[in-house]
Amino acid sequence: MNKNITMLIISFLIVAVIGVMQQSTSYEQSNFGDTVVFYPQHEDDETLWAGSAILEAIKERGADNVYVVLVSYGTGIKVFKDEKYSNLSNQEKYEYREREFLDAVKELGVKKENIILLPRINNSEVTSFNLMEKTALDFERKFDNVTHVAHTYKYDWHLQHLKNGSTIQSLYNSGKIKHALYFIKPRYEKDLPISEKIIYKSETTMEKQRIKKACMAYKIIDEQSKREGIGYKSDHKSFEDLMIKNRSILHTPNV
Repeated sequence: MNKNITMLIISFLIVAVIGVMQQSTSYEQSNFGDTVVFYPQHEDDETLWAGSAILEAIKERGADNVYVVLVSYGTGIKVFKDEKYSNLSNQEKYEYREREFLDAVKELGVKKENIILLPRINNSEVTSFNLMEKTALDFERKFDNVTHVAHTYKYDWHLQHLKNGSTIQSLYNSGKIKHALYFIKPRYEKDLPISEKIIYKSETTMEKQRIKKACMAYKIIDEQSKREGIGYKSDHKSFEDLMIKNRSILHTPNV
């Protein structure tokens, strides 16, 4: 009888330990800290690759605790090679893109005061990843439990996207930040280990409308308000796919 009780207790402990281990390594559920900071490299990256994740973060943590940090100017986009934009300065090109970006993140529910525009802080026309790193460390010092959400450091053809992700991953690997996640383009989903993949899907009518309105912010063409639909012109297929699937695909720092 005593032997059976002992075996039962041992079995219970084993199950409990396994449960804790599974819980600590499972990423099937959302995994945001109290403060969530997204780092889109270019205007439209936040909507195309992280829109549903931003909505989920706001739903879980409240709009007061969700931030979006725009890292780059986005003026090297192919659309601006058109002759009609040849008279625009780099600053004017950036402002066209910024107008779309600010409209889109507003539609996603991000508060104006929680938007940080690094191109407005940067003193050069070259993207400063050092400034991105400093911003991340500032958030880490200011808040106790921060999740930093950047571009993937592994699955992308765009070198700036990869550098964006590796900036956050380096801080994570060195222990300077405690928690990070990374968003990817859907074409790379098949490369992700299932155990390290997180998918956020916008399913309610309101969520889908927010995604659609954010996408449409990149499509508006209106000369009077200086809108040229730059984002939509550059990658209309990704916007259209997003409005059908309404998903963001993220991965952990362990890939």
